[in-house]
Amino acid sequence: MDCPRCSVEMSEIASGDSTLQRCSTCGGLWIDSADLNRVMLHANLPSLSAVGGYVNPDEIAGMCPACHVDLVAVEGGEKRSLHYDTCESCGGIWLEGPDVDEVPEQLSPKDAEKEIVDFYRKFRKK
Repeated sequence: MDCPRCSVEMSEIASGDSTLQRCSTCGGLWIDSADLNRVMLHANLPSLSAVGGYVNPDEIAGMCPACHVDLVAVEGGEKRSLHYDTCESCGGIWLEGPDVDEVPEQLSPKDAEKEIVDFYRKFRKK
């Protein structure tokens, strides 16, 4: 599966419960909606459909790495300062990588899930 930002092959972060894909270049994460909802519910967050957000039709979000259709940008957080991209076809979610100079070589499933949970906690704030 290729990164929707960098077009390089993403690496798999497999745990017993889910499979995430991560770009080693930009640090972005790809997760399917079922796995995302499981991660969020385990963190006492509402499911993705209850998180809210606003579709930004003007933002070019890239192509879905799973089914190769356009991704849709969804904004939220304080003053719509955060966004994630989603595929309307397969439901996959793309989260931008952290703002760091160098992306760590390895990311454990636990750390990847923490990154996702932290993002959605900030995203829910209005």
